[in-house]
Amino acid sequence: MDFIDRQREISRIQRALHAPDSRFIVIYGRRRLGKSTLIKRALGDRDVYFEADLNEEAIQRSLLVNAIRMTYPELADARYESWDSLLTHFNRVCDANSTLCLDEFPYLVKKNPALPSVIQRLLDSGDLRFNLIICGSSQRMMERLVLGASEPLYGRANEKICLGPIALPWWQEAAGLDPRRAIEEYSVWGGVPRYWKLREDYADLWEAVESLIFDEHGILADEPSALFMDDLSEVAPYSSIMTALGSGHRRFSSLADAVGRKVTELSVPLKNLAQMSYVRREVPYGEDPEKSRKTLYTFADPFMAFYYRFVAPNKSYLAMGRFGRILDMVRTGFNMHVGAIWERLCAGAVSLNSLDGAEWGVASRWWGNVAATDAEGRRRSEEIELDVVTQSLDGSRLLVGECKWNKADYADRLLRALKAKVANIRQFEGRRITYVLFLRERPADGSTPDGCLILYPDDIIRMLPR
Repeated sequence: MDFIDRQREISRIQRALHAPDSRFIVIYGRRRLGKSTLIKRALGDRDVYFEADLNEEAIQRSLLVNAIRMTYPELADARYESWDSLLTHFNRVCDANSTLCLDEFPYLVKKNPALPSVIQRLLDSGDLRFNLIICGSSQRMMERLVLGASEPLYGRANEKICLGPIALPWWQEAAGLDPRRAIEEYSVWGGVPRYWKLREDYADLWEAVESLIFDEHGILADEPSALFMDDLSEVAPYSSIMTALGSGHRRFSSLADAVGRKVTELSVPLKNLAQMSYVRREVPYGEDPEKSRKTLYTFADPFMAFYYRFVAPNKSYLAMGRFGRILDMVRTGFNMHVGAIWERLCAGAVSLNSLDGAEWGVASRWWGNVAATDAEGRRRSEEIELDVVTQSLDGSRLLVGECKWNKADYADRLLRALKAKVANIRQFEGRRITYVLFLRERPADGSTPDGCLILYPDDIIRMLPR
């Protein structure tokens, strides 16, 4: 699969590297997003790229010397006793405005916590002749090194790029998939380039899932643990929270009960998981996130959602090689899993976009208990959930949508059910409402009822930002 997207990031890096004076660039994000590939595409023949590992400090410096001497043989063949002496010497022999990249920078800092201070002095000296790029997969450490006000490198970066997953439209185009298949594949691999690259080697989705994820020898069999170890000193609490989330525990108190911890003990782990973009916190549309007591937690990453819904709870079966049994279970629940991703995609497609003659704000779900009347006219409390809700930017209209990822249904029946929900929500009374059905397939009768829009996978992918 060819290198896709990342044009804005490459442009920012190249603009910085071609500045008249030296630049300090920080690039970070979870592993397998293509950070190293991105950097290498921006480097020239006289630049130096070095990827650190967990070797001892002296070995790391020796390896860096070897990397430098591939481009600058004139670098003294000497034993550099400190990072200061090595970087200072490189500064003397390198070409003006060349670039040194220290990839997996957190590994270097673990072996020598004083390294950021060494770099600070070099940056502040005014004598720096080369551009410096530091890169890392430890998101929390990289953010602390650059954004922590008490850290030596705070405020010194000329460019700070936090690399995220690649959007679905790019993957559909690159893989040549029809819209429905693209969404289903995205619901497993998310926007992570390495996962899609691995997927290319298999004939179909399920063969790839079995070989890469289910098999204990598969490259992605223990992927979440590897991701957590980049950022966390202890994996078990985080894996436990994710497993509970995958089992349907979405409220704070329910998560705490499931993992056997006090509610107060979950605040920091959940905050960290959100910071790493594995989990997101939701409140109903229109409520203040700081004040709402209706908080729910859900997966922010499709791969993590798939893994903790289908893989983590069935590790013992998978260890016995019962792949067929688990695949049958996955196929049975796959539409429900994709449906949750479909809701997010639909909300993202509508957000800050133009539809039905209006510009819409950021869309999200709404849920709550409302007073409803049953068939006998009795009043009762009912839990209602709306998949997509947003307001037009001018405040004159609401958009309310229902998302379905299943076989063809009758659109008029779905619209009646959606309108019945809205009729019971007091804060929506008197509002002008645009109703939208987000459907996987064309309605069973092929019709579109009056007063309703219907959007399909090809519409959503076209509307999503790149």
